[in-house]
Amino acid sequence: MLRRALILGLAVLGVLLADGTARAQSGVPAADVPLDTTARPVGVLRPGDLIKVHVYRDSELSGEYLIDPQGNVQIPGLGVVRASGLDPTQVKESLVSALRSRGVSSPEIAVQPLVRVSVLGEVRNPALYPVDPGTALIQLLTLAGGPTDRANLKRTRVVRDGRAFVVDLESGLSGSASGRIVLYSNDVVYVPRKTGFTRETLSFVFAGVGVALSLINVIIASRL
Repeated sequence: MLRRALILGLAVLGVLLADGTARAQSGVPAADVPLDTTARPVGVLRPGDLIKVHVYRDSELSGEYLIDPQGNVQIPGLGVVRASGLDPTQVKESLVSALRSRGVSSPEIAVQPLVRVSVLGEVRNPALYPVDPGTALIQLLTLAGGPTDRANLKRTRVVRDGRAFVVDLESGLSGSASGRIVLYSNDVVYVPRKTGFTRETLSFVFAGVGVALSLINVIIASRL
């Protein structure tokens, strides 16, 4: 009888172990793709970027404006202004010309570009972030509050222009080049969850061991 109880308990434990492993490995693996770290000029604006415009003595024209897929920004009171493919200085010159055409003799204007990037997955504050051009991957991770305890930084993915690149951001925390990858508008950074026997999985397995031992004790007690 004791032998049967032990066999039954071990069978229950085996099922629990298998289930715990399956839970840990349920994530979709990412393919390793070489990441081109060649930085493009960050001064040239692209669709998806924001421009922060400040017109002195005219708060109605000041604000943040999104560059649309056609490469234009629409500013109430000034109309449509081309921005994509230009640097902030050129955009500023276009806005100055638009203001002069509307009767402003000596317009004073400042243009600050921002890029929009998303960070998802195992970070503390996943969101869409407007950041300064030239912001690096490690800086974005800091803005997002850092990784959670379950983050697999070695398999961080950067999705750019429809392609996914795998980056070892854990080494980036130690100063490697992967942490200095420059981000661009519409980039999506995804930090996956660890697979294998994580602390969460081990807790589940240990709980299963307790259940199996309790079951063995109940069976043995019922036979005495």
